[in-house]
Amino acid sequence: MNGPFIPTKNPSHPKGSGPSLLACLLCRHKHLKCDGVTPVCGRCAATGAECQYTPSRRGYKGPSKKRRANPSSPERTPSSDQSSSFDFQSVALLDTSQDWNVPDGLSYIFPNGFPSSDSNNSILNNDKALVSDLPVSNGCPLTPDSVNSVAGDGYLIDIYYTYFHPSHPILPPLRILYRSHVPPFLEHVIKFIGSHFTPAANSEIYRPSVMSSAMEQESSVEKLQALLLLAVVLHSRNERAEAGQCLATAVDLAFELGLHRENFAISMGGGDPVREESLRRTWWELFVVEGMLTALGVQRTFRTSLVPLEVGLPCEERIFQDGLAAPLPPTIAQFDDHIFADEERDFSSYTYRIEAVRILGRVVAIQDMLEGQEDHVEAIDARINSFFHHLPESKAELMRPDGSVDEMMFQAKMIANGASVYLNFPRSDLLSSPAVAAEVICGHHGPCSIPAFTHNDHAMKALKAAKDISQLASIRLPVVKHTPFFICALVLSSIVQLASCSVKAGRMPEPSRERLSLTIGVFKTLARTWAISQAIMRQVKAVARDVLDVGLRPAAEPLQMDLTTVLDGGRFWLPEALPS
Repeated sequence: MNGPFIPTKNPSHPKGSGPSLLACLLCRHKHLKCDGVTPVCGRCAATGAECQYTPSRRGYKGPSKKRRANPSSPERTPSSDQSSSFDFQSVALLDTSQDWNVPDGLSYIFPNGFPSSDSNNSILNNDKALVSDLPVSNGCPLTPDSVNSVAGDGYLIDIYYTYFHPSHPILPPLRILYRSHVPPFLEHVIKFIGSHFTPAANSEIYRPSVMSSAMEQESSVEKLQALLLLAVVLHSRNERAEAGQCLATAVDLAFELGLHRENFAISMGGGDPVREESLRRTWWELFVVEGMLTALGVQRTFRTSLVPLEVGLPCEERIFQDGLAAPLPPTIAQFDDHIFADEERDFSSYTYRIEAVRILGRVVAIQDMLEGQEDHVEAIDARINSFFHHLPESKAELMRPDGSVDEMMFQAKMIANGASVYLNFPRSDLLSSPAVAAEVICGHHGPCSIPAFTHNDHAMKALKAAKDISQLASIRLPVVKHTPFFICALVLSSIVQLASCSVKAGRMPEPSRERLSLTIGVFKTLARTWAISQAIMRQVKAVARDVLDVGLRPAAEPLQMDLTTVLDGGRFWLPEALPS
């Protein structure tokens, strides 16, 4: 993200020339200079976009008396497109000569001919970007009454869709986002998230009001979406208590609205198939995020798993991102029965991600069982293995033919392997004398769990899952595009491998050492975006030094790790007061 960048100048706009009296709608919405050439400006000609004009508002002194009396005049409704065509790293390198402020109250109408946003084409590699002037926001915190007050921060929406949306794809595709009203508080959340991915924006400007402005809204799907996205990001900022508040409120709101009902998406979608799919995805994303945050100790109960799962399953990403009508969505019952059917049925990658979270939920649910754990452990272990055996050939490889990564399947495999670690690690012999427990995992200590197999069998299963998680980090894709929950999975992987090394008197095989080195490198990269990664990196490095230098602890020391520690309380997170 921090490589050199040479901005591309617009050749049709010579140095020193004054601003054009005309600007097309696309350039206006993208906040880029327009050369005003008609019928097609130079920028639209270069990108192949549809070029449309309305009279320029440059030099506008305010609404006339007639306009003030009729604020719904068509002149106040610009059309806009949402395609990405810039490199955000240039923001910090360029001067500001243009005000990006858009008058409050403007609605957005999209012309049908605008090109779609391709999330697979990294902005970092877009050497055809036409960048003129992108402003750097000032250092003044926003208030709930001024969520749109940062001049020129519209580019953060593009950044959100490039770097965050593919891993948590609930909002409509960027090019059709504004077909319906986007509340300012939701747009504020989008920009807040986007600000984490560029040095040109300061996320702390948005932070003071982003949570409160969403919390104080009336009940709506948009409020739920805002809180759900905030739960993910605040957790990744190491603000776990606030993330838990957002998550709990989002779950309450989902049940209040009836989002978990089978017919909710159709009844509230207004006949728009893309909105219907977005509503279904909002429920399932809440299910996925709550499942993971429950496993990570943010809350005690996986509430969305306690109701009948009636909502139709999500479609494939390419259908949703292209704004196409999804086929009739299958149900969870159909997915559960498909392994017994004579004919193969295709399910989306998102569906396998949901299934992985269902498995994780079952692992967490048995942590407090006092009797009969063995049977449940065997059943869950069989389900984890079945998950991988029944993956269709099209889902076996994460890399697509075009070089992009199937992020939903990436997460599905990450979560399924994480569930295997949670299930097997506390029942293994890797806990006999771990140097990792007191250093990394915080919380109270309790007894180890009763194994369903031999201790060694559980150890081998945990190590296999940890290795598979590490291998996900080797995929050649900017890791910042993965869900921030990948940090949590890598912590699990690191703990298991360090525990294995600890019981072997500090002897770590070269492949394991290289995997650990890769993991720490990923932590370092993600630390530029997510605060939790910086904290975790310090812990893992300290434990690695301890394990590799000291090896086995004295036998007289009490056990420091167990199921309660792993699955309860602080899990593997730092105390509230982090060392500097």
